[in-house]
Amino acid sequence: MTGAVFTAEAVVAGYVPGLPIVQGASVAVAAGEIVTIIGPNGAGKSTFLKALAGLVPTTSGRVSLAGRDVTGLPAPELVRAGLGFVPQTGNVFTTLTIHENLVVGAHTVGGDLGPRLAAAYAMFPALAAKRGQRARVLSGGQRQMLAIARALMTRPAVLMLDEPTAGLSPKAVNEVFDDLRRLAASGVAILLVEQNAKAALRLSDRGLVLVEGRNRFEGRAADLLADPAVGEAFLGHRKAATPGGA
Repeated sequence: MTGAVFTAEAVVAGYVPGLPIVQGASVAVAAGEIVTIIGPNGAGKSTFLKALAGLVPTTSGRVSLAGRDVTGLPAPELVRAGLGFVPQTGNVFTTLTIHENLVVGAHTVGGDLGPRLAAAYAMFPALAAKRGQRARVLSGGQRQMLAIARALMTRPAVLMLDEPTAGLSPKAVNEVFDDLRRLAASGVAILLVEQNAKAALRLSDRGLVLVEGRNRFEGRAADLLADPAVGEAFLGHRKAATPGGA
């Protein structure tokens, strides 16, 4: 993709040598763009994201961030290169305060954290009001806000999120999606895996359908939403009745 800040080409990855879960998947994200990966359970979506984040071994393919080849770099190096990752679970330290979580998120950053902390609290005022409280008091939606805010402490060029709305109330889902829209508008490239496929595609600029570790469909999110094959197989749409059929 022309102008992409983050690209992954023909990535093969998995937990066990010789048994890849991701089998040649590719994706690209431009600055200020939201791209969503959808697909059936077991398709390798989360494994793909973890491989891009340096958490699952990659055996072949190429990953590029801001023009730099970052294939195979460990997670801490990818963070320094400009990649942020929010996992689905275990994404906040519940025994630490909101403020302490944010400081921990900036452990690779030197110097005064004041401006970064101020920016985080300005973006998520609900966190600012509870900055001295332990993260375990937060609602599910607020925990996701904190996880995103913590990932943003390094000022990443690319933010990846694995199932950011899992288990959230409809109101919290809308709040998280609103946060992602604001982030994209600020120039951050966003790549997410999401089971709430229709809502995520409505949020996104482009989408990718992953099946058995490979790209099955990809393109503009609006086109995927309108595609009968995608709708029937992955979005819960009913197959159109055949004229004269039973």
